[in-house]
Amino acid sequence: MTISTSLLARNFRFHLIEGSLYLASFAFTNYQVVFPAIVTKLGGGNIAVGAVPVLVYLLYFLPQVFAANLAGKSPYRRPWVISTGIAQRVQILVLAFVIVFFGKETPSLALVLFFLIFGGNQILAGISSPQWFDFLAKTTLPYQRGRLMGLRSSVSAVMGFANSLLLTAFLTYLPFPWDYGVTFLAAFMYQLASWLVLRKVSGEEPSEIVAPVPTLSLFGRVLELVRADRRFRHFLIASGLSVVGLMPTGFFAVAALKRFSLSDTYVGFFTVTFLVAQLLFGAVLGWIADKRGHKMTLLICAAAMLLASAIGLLAQHPGWFFAVFALVGMLMGMEMITRYNFAADCATDSTRPLYVGIMNAWLAPFYLSSLAGGWLIDLAGYELVFGIGGAFSLAGFLILFRISDPPRHRNPV
Repeated sequence: MTISTSLLARNFRFHLIEGSLYLASFAFTNYQVVFPAIVTKLGGGNIAVGAVPVLVYLLYFLPQVFAANLAGKSPYRRPWVISTGIAQRVQILVLAFVIVFFGKETPSLALVLFFLIFGGNQILAGISSPQWFDFLAKTTLPYQRGRLMGLRSSVSAVMGFANSLLLTAFLTYLPFPWDYGVTFLAAFMYQLASWLVLRKVSGEEPSEIVAPVPTLSLFGRVLELVRADRRFRHFLIASGLSVVGLMPTGFFAVAALKRFSLSDTYVGFFTVTFLVAQLLFGAVLGWIADKRGHKMTLLICAAAMLLASAIGLLAQHPGWFFAVFALVGMLMGMEMITRYNFAADCATDSTRPLYVGIMNAWLAPFYLSSLAGGWLIDLAGYELVFGIGGAFSLAGFLILFRISDPPRHRNPV
């Protein structure tokens, strides 16, 4: 049975609203600006700041190959996505209370709890991710996914722009720790609203039940798939290099604040810039992905990261960092989800969750580079890390340039 066109259109709207609300919450929990700032506020040094991307990406990506292996046990993805989704979101609420109750009196305890709670949040997100993307793929048209992701990015940026103004007001007028506590509470409210909309997506067709590969045999199965698919193998190499190229993103805000002795208000200003760029470029990159393929979008994102690292390296005035965050906002709106779509196009319907899981588990260790970045900054300063990040972005761009686009699946309707 094929899902009706009207139901697919309805699901498109719900996925758009859900994703826009969820992504809009990142204005309050921005990994490139807000989290490094709160870690520094709680007394964390450069290595602690470098650990933020490890939480964001390593704990998110590493469980995915195992989660993807188990996805085929059930013909439906929706129940797992709904249950893990609410558990993940509640942890942001808990984080708000931790900051309020412990942030001022016992900041060291608050810092430890911050890493533990947000680490759990990312693990749950990673476990859910392969099934969520397969659920999205099963309830939308393949040739609309680029447009959907681009519109999610742009619409969320419109809401995120308003949220960034609220963030600036919170950080300017509320005393610590209420400023960051209210910030995380606002993020939770947006994420709760997104979960309520996600529950409205329906019409998922059952998938073929695939027995999980035993854990001891899973590694062999992964190697078999990667060896057989040359395009996917080279894509993994290029993506790994590009991830190391993202190493400077967690340090741009802290570098600007320290280099030019800026107040915390600039955290809000940089977030506004980030979101405006996401608004302007999200839909454009989504349209390019649908028309020219996801490889083109990935190339644009790699070039943007290379340029951001170069500007951060050479910046002589705080105004230069607005250009940095504009470029980072452009690529962060699309770079990760475009990788998902490229991997999905390399796979068949039955191997799609495993391909996504393989990609993300492969990329997880590369995000440890941010920890190395914090250590290198302590030794030699921000300039070295920005230079290394730019070199890896360039290497990823050159390898990706030589990869051919995978054939996209035919319209099932």
